[in-house]
Amino acid sequence: MFDLVDIHCHTLFGIDDGATDENTMKSMLDTAYSDGIRAICFTPHFKTYEFDDDSEFEDYRKRIDDSFSVADLYVKEKYPDMTLYLGNEIMYHNEILDSLKAKNCTSLNGSSYALVEFQPSTSAFEIEAAILRILRTGYRPVIAHIERYNALIKKPSLVSELRNMGALMQVNARAILRFKFGKISKFIKQVLKNKQVDIVASDAHDNTVFTQQLSKSMLFVSKRYGESYAKKIFSTVPKAILNNEKIH
Repeated sequence: MFDLVDIHCHTLFGIDDGATDENTMKSMLDTAYSDGIRAICFTPHFKTYEFDDDSEFEDYRKRIDDSFSVADLYVKEKYPDMTLYLGNEIMYHNEILDSLKAKNCTSLNGSSYALVEFQPSTSAFEIEAAILRILRTGYRPVIAHIERYNALIKKPSLVSELRNMGALMQVNARAILRFKFGKISKFIKQVLKNKQVDIVASDAHDNTVFTQQLSKSMLFVSKRYGESYAKKIFSTVPKAILNNEKIH
């Protein structure tokens, strides 16, 4: 079996709607390790419209750095074979390109890959336009939890179009296990069958979501769509992103 790599989670405490305190964060790290995860990129939410000035950006970054230091020390002492990284889950907004350039927000481990989310109601036209803008800045977008966007669910062929443009597709592990029927289930099964999912991640906000979601969904994908594909989207591609390697 291979090590799991999680590039989308909200484990850092005191930052966003993820871990509420230090103990919760440590418990989530314990759970992740027991689930077979050996590399985690923390991705606290980043929304440009929530900041009024540079001092608020600085305070936000300091809180992230302080929380990360606690997590890193805990892991180094308890799980020396686990590696931690930093990034952001960036809500797309007209100003995010400036924020990326100014380093107010962070790509995945400072790589050329940026984890980007949209509002569920964002239109296909708006998503395509956003992907083009991000690509022109030199970053390659990883679209977070693609199962949440109405435009993609209504038009699954848009996934192929966005991938051809250069975007990577991320699905939440919980969605693979949770949705058995309906439009979302049909969409997830279709993109997995067509091997159009590039990364599966936990998007964990607390320990109830984190609990064995990644390993269970990995076993599901391995059984239904092949072990080699499961290894690719649960380990190989996310690891390549963190190492800033070129992904074809």
